[in-house]
Amino acid sequence: MGKMQNNLIAVLQNSGHQITLKNICYPTLDIVKSSQYRKLVFGVYRRLGGIKEEFPLELRHWDIEVDGLAVELDEELHFNRYRALTLQSPVYCNLQFFPLVEYRRYCREHESDCLKAGRYGGKWSNNSCELQFGKASNHGDLNGNGSPRWKQRAFYDLVKDLTPLLLRISVVRISIWDNLKVNDECILVRNVLRRVDYNASRAIWELIEKRSSLRQCV
Repeated sequence: MGKMQNNLIAVLQNSGHQITLKNICYPTLDIVKSSQYRKLVFGVYRRLGGIKEEFPLELRHWDIEVDGLAVELDEELHFNRYRALTLQSPVYCNLQFFPLVEYRRYCREHESDCLKAGRYGGKWSNNSCELQFGKASNHGDLNGNGSPRWKQRAFYDLVKDLTPLLLRISVVRISIWDNLKVNDECILVRNVLRRVDYNASRAIWELIEKRSSLRQCV
């Protein structure tokens, strides 16, 4: 668990919200394959450069569970051209409260930040990712096959985004690039979570509430 994630938990707990661990379900491979979204998911996997005949899926538990909501805190590594590709999927039309406009913009504007944070080592590639997406380009080179690890992360983010449709569980995504209004001042979530800023508790919870509602899933 990273520093910003720990700081987010501290801020939420300080304002009286209940944090749990590993209580909320997430999509498994069997759930996705038996759903109406199997073809869509496989199509995105292929567009990302997936080379297996069946898409693999080994998701981790949610970053944070607060008051029964699944919350993902998306830091620098989640915003790049591969995530932008997943966000082109028409399934997002059925995810009314997903911050699609903002996330597409963050992918355009912050890929350089992703590159600074994720151009080396296991953040760029590993053996498992290359089995799924092919051999990586040289570190930091987004030409050619680019970063298999970035592709895997983008693919897994897409599948987690489908949770409201697959399991009727509300999922909230918060980006470090989101703006909060704290004491009449606009502050990036990134800056709030670099330390434990209890003054931002209300603003963070309002953002979570805004993105937590489920529409009727079809």
